[in-house]
Amino acid sequence: MPPTRLAFREDHEDLSVKVKSRLKVSVRSLLKLWSCGEIAMTWDFCVRAVISEHAQQNGGGNFSSKFGTWENFLSAA
Repeated sequence: MPPTRLAFREDHEDLSVKVKSRLKVSVRSLLKLWSCGEIAMTWDFCVRAVISEHAQQNGGGNFSSKFGTWENFLSAA
C-alpha cells in the first residue's frame, strides 16, 4: 500500500513559523534559566495559542464544539 500523502494548500500559512516566533519571544524574556520541562510547557502553550488563533480566524470552533465531547463521539460510532 503506498504511503498516504497529506494535502497542503499553498495559501495556508506555515503555523510552525508562528509557534517558533512566539517561543522565541518567551525565551528572550527569561529572567532565569529554564528547565527542559518548563521549556516543553512553554512550547505546548505556544502551539495551543497559535492553533487556537488559526481556528478562530478560519471559522472558529474545535472538535468538541463541532462533534461534542470525545466520549459522545465514540459512543455514536
